[in-house]
Order: sequence, then C-alpha cells, then structure tokens
Amino acid sequence: MRILTLNFNQRGIGTYRRSFYFSRELARRGHRVTMVTVSPNSKFRPVTYYKRDWIGQHAEPSGDGPWVRIVEGPMLGYKWLPGWGSGPLDIGLRLGQILTGGYDLVYGFEYHPNVSWPVYISGAFKRYSFCSDWCDWFAGSSNYFRGKKWAHRIDRFFEERIRFRARKVTVTSRVLRDRALSIGIPAERVVHIPEGAATDYIQPLDRENLRERFGLPQDAAIVAVVRNGNMTREIHVFDLLRRLVPRALMLMIGSVPPGAERLIQLSGLQNRIIRTGRVSDEDYPRYLACSDVCFCPLEDSLNDRARWPAKILDFLAAGRATVTTPVGEAEHLFNRYGLGALAGHTSEELAGALATVLTEPDRRRAMEDKARRVMVEHWDWKVLGDLIERTVMA
Repeated sequence: MRILTLNFNQRGIGTYRRSFYFSRELARRGHRVTMVTVSPNSKFRPVTYYKRDWIGQHAEPSGDGPWVRIVEGPMLGYKWLPGWGSGPLDIGLRLGQILTGGYDLVYGFEYHPNVSWPVYISGAFKRYSFCSDWCDWFAGSSNYFRGKKWAHRIDRFFEERIRFRARKVTVTSRVLRDRALSIGIPAERVVHIPEGAATDYIQPLDRENLRERFGLPQDAAIVAVVRNGNMTREIHVFDLLRRLVPRALMLMIGSVPPGAERLIQLSGLQNRIIRTGRVSDEDYPRYLACSDVCFCPLEDSLNDRARWPAKILDFLAAGRATVTTPVGEAEHLFNRYGLGALAGHTSEELAGALATVLTEPDRRRAMEDKARRVMVEHWDWKVLGDLIERTVMA
C-alpha cells in the first residue's frame, strides 16, 4: 500500500517523532511510505531524502530498510497563523503530493492547516482512505491564545472537525480517547495507540566515560532534565534538593528560557545547574547517560493529562531511574510496570523522592535495569507496529 503521512510541524520537533515512527513501522511491514514535514531551514524549496533511523539521511535507499521517504516542505509562512503549520508553499506541496502521488492512505498527524486543508481540498478530486492522529489537546490547553474564548472556539472547531473526516482516529491518551467519543466519533473508529520508546536510538551508555567526555564531575549526584515549558518548577525543586543532597548537580538539556535563566541567577544556582543549550541528536542520548536520575514533573492539568511526554520514555529507554508525578499516561505506565518513582505534586515531595533515589544506589540500579527491559519488551515502537498496521488496514 502507498501511504502518505503529514506532520504539521518542523523536522525533529514535537509530533515529528510520532509521525516518523508510525511511518517507519508501516514501512517495516512492507508499505511504501512518504512522510511530509516542515523544513527548519529551507524557506522556498522542498528537500527530499530517505531515513530508516532517527539519525542520518540518505539520498537514496540502499541496503535493508525500513526506508521512509521524507519530504520537507518550505518553511515560508510556517508561523503566519496562530498554531503554526500555515506555510502556503508547504500546503501547496502537500496538496500536490495527494493529487499526483497515487496514495491509498493519507495519515494526518494533527489538524493544522498544512494537514487538514490539503485533505479537505483533495477530497473533491481523489479517492483515498484517511486516518487522523490526535496526540495533544490544543484548543484552550496547548494553544492558549491569551485566554480569548472566541479564539479557543475557532481552534476547537478545526481541531475536532478533521476527526470526522477520518476512517480511524488514533489517540495517544485515554483523555483524548474520551474526548473523541464525547464529540460523537463512534467507538469502533477510535484506537488508543500510546507513544512508543525509541530503544534503537536511546540506549544505555557508559556513565563514567561520558561524564569524562563532557567534563562533568564523577562524584556528583547528577539529576537530568530536558527542556519542558518554562522550567521554573524544575529549578525550584532542585533548589530544595541540593539542601538534602549537597553534592547534587542538575543537568539541564536543551535551550534555557530567559525566565529560567533569571531564576537560576537569583537563586545562586549558576554553578550548580549545567546548561547544555540545544544539543545534537547524536549527543542527546550521551547527555542522558551522564545522569544518576532523570526528572520530569507533570502538572495535574488538562495539557499533561492529555499528552504523552515522550521524554519520560527516553529516560527509561536510556536505562535511567526516573522520577515524575502521578499524572495521565505516565501514571498508568509507572503503576502497571512498577517503574521509577511517582512523587507527590508539591516541590517538597518531588525533592524528597529525588533525594531518596539518589541516596539508595541498590534501588537505583534495580530501577535502571527494569526501565530498559520494560521499554524493549513492551513499549518499543516495534511492539506497537502491529497495532499501527492493523489500525490503518482495518
């Protein structure tokens, strides 16, 4: 079957991950898959290449697959409309792909203009099966629009309407499944497919060697966090943690928001928080490996209950003890398999849970072993691949 997947955002960001791994699993099962995303740097021209792994691009497929043909649409106008995905050249490219590509299935990852508009327009000219993936609650949650209710209503209309066009709606969380049912989508058309673990890309690596490589102290208790919102919560928790574990350092992976940097300076933590800035795809697993514990606080909010924070799966795939809060899909995963540590919601409880894991090495090593094993055996994208194919073929 010829399949076209449409990702609304730029290469390497957000939904790109889910779209790529869905595409690769379909390619692994013998389908010819083209994935369209948005280029982060080409303003006027599309860029085409092939991928079979997260790292690396190839001009043509060679050797064993699974190969996914990647087309990056021009980024011009990507942010012209609120919510992004509004580039006219990109939208035109996607419409052309549908009209001329002979695809049996188009799979839209979210609802933004560069996903939904080509589907709506082409529906009058082409016959193909359409599936829609719903992996975030945008209207009034991820998309806030300064609290303007009229803007939320417009955004909600577009977010929900494209799902009725779909033969199957895949959702990343139980919250989104319930929302799909509540707006009238029949239960037999809604399939819960959680986020998967990229265990071929994120692997356990030697902690001591990589600390030496990046100039990090061997005797420190290192807590790693990955850019998540404004990062102020993580900083407050670490400020409490360092009083419980004086040798603790925080490794902040990714760009640091200006407000977080100001808070670091005001708190006197500039020498206790190591800021990597944006790191390469190659270095991301290496930085995770430097940590003793990884940490991702989730808020008991609609946004965090509806989404699947993929960085938590990265921590577990890296074989690292992980601390988070009991919210949404992460709570289900941790309770089902007895992974990591679920802390309370207050900063004091989070700091206490981190301190306990850091000061109990035997427990931490058991967490590390179990985390990697569960990701490989139960949560890898290959494990989810059969469900993905059954869904699109049904």
